[in-house]
Amino acid sequence: MSKAFAIGSAQPTGPKSGGVVVPCLVGGAAGWGLTAAGAGVASLTHAYGADLVTIGLLTTVLAIVYAAMQLPAGTLVDRFGPRPIALAGLTLVVLAYLAAAVAPELMVAVVARAVAGAGSAVGFVAGAEIARTSGAGPVGLGLFGGAAIGSGGIAVAVVPLLEPLLGWRSAWLSCAAVAVLAIVALALSRPTPRALGRAVAAAGSPSVLLDHELHRLSAIHAVTLGLGVVLSNWASTILQQAWGLGAGTAAVLAGLILATTIMSRPLGGHLVRKRPEWLPAIIKVSLVSCALCCVALAFPSTPTVVLLSVVALGTLSGLPFAGVLAAAQARRPDRPATAVGLMNAYANAIIVAGTPLLGAAIQGSRVTVGLLVVAAVWLLPYVALPTSLGRSAPQSARPRPRPSAIP
Repeated sequence: MSKAFAIGSAQPTGPKSGGVVVPCLVGGAAGWGLTAAGAGVASLTHAYGADLVTIGLLTTVLAIVYAAMQLPAGTLVDRFGPRPIALAGLTLVVLAYLAAAVAPELMVAVVARAVAGAGSAVGFVAGAEIARTSGAGPVGLGLFGGAAIGSGGIAVAVVPLLEPLLGWRSAWLSCAAVAVLAIVALALSRPTPRALGRAVAAAGSPSVLLDHELHRLSAIHAVTLGLGVVLSNWASTILQQAWGLGAGTAAVLAGLILATTIMSRPLGGHLVRKRPEWLPAIIKVSLVSCALCCVALAFPSTPTVVLLSVVALGTLSGLPFAGVLAAAQARRPDRPATAVGLMNAYANAIIVAGTPLLGAAIQGSRVTVGLLVVAAVWLLPYVALPTSLGRSAPQSARPRPRPSAIP
């Protein structure tokens, strides 16, 4: 196996003790902002004099910019290194949310969320690269992924608790505070030798956009990450409308979809580190099992089926995260952050497009059809699985001495 695909063996050198704390905080700052507006929706609707749909646009505008900026963010990280770009992105996030907290003006909030979306995208991609260079391997990437998604769940619980003290500003000031914490951690941390200099972005290396194997990896990442978020947004509504569960029970069960990935992502990283040859099997089991869980949720039966389905869905969707991300970074050692940016662009495009589409299906009383379509989409990457996992890197994946203007 060539070095490009030895995801379970040769890892960048760097301090392992506490090395993943900084990238986890950086990723957590990105994840917090994704759910903060929804968590503070009650006070924000009153402060802005707007309805729920309008406040929902504050999440949509951030998600669109966040998705669009993934690939450019990867290019910046590869060109200038993860630390300075992470600091710049996080600073942008802080300034945007402080501006939003000055006055309850809706247009200010919209612009601030767009700017914060760009900064958060940069932070996520830079955080993944810092995790890669921390020396913690796939386990570090799994912890990073768990923190990034888990912080969004924490925000849902914390933001309402801050409202008695901070009022409508609780969502924006908490986003700024989490970003400041990540900035302080970055500033106080000791860079790894790999992170001290410029990333290995060779001008003569082949284009990431033309790397077909990377697109196949991106498709796996898109459904395992993106569809999990889409389902978590609507699971509570589905369980109430189609399954007849109470609001409280439905909310708790829906929360398990993302909550279980906090543990399964590091677990997947551990499995890949110990047994890298297991990654293809992990991917196949994840795709098929998650599709079957969606089918089970499409046909109401007993609460036990719901519990087993959401736990299995969250757990198995999180297992491939670290291994797939590590495989993409190892495949493109010349542009590892750009590779991650491409993968996350896929995942966030699924979130941006899939969330309203599934919502429309639910509103049109077509829950079963909607979930069956989601199950089918979950199986699409199975049709074109990466052929290079566990094999030597093909010639097209290796840097060549020819110029390329495409990232």
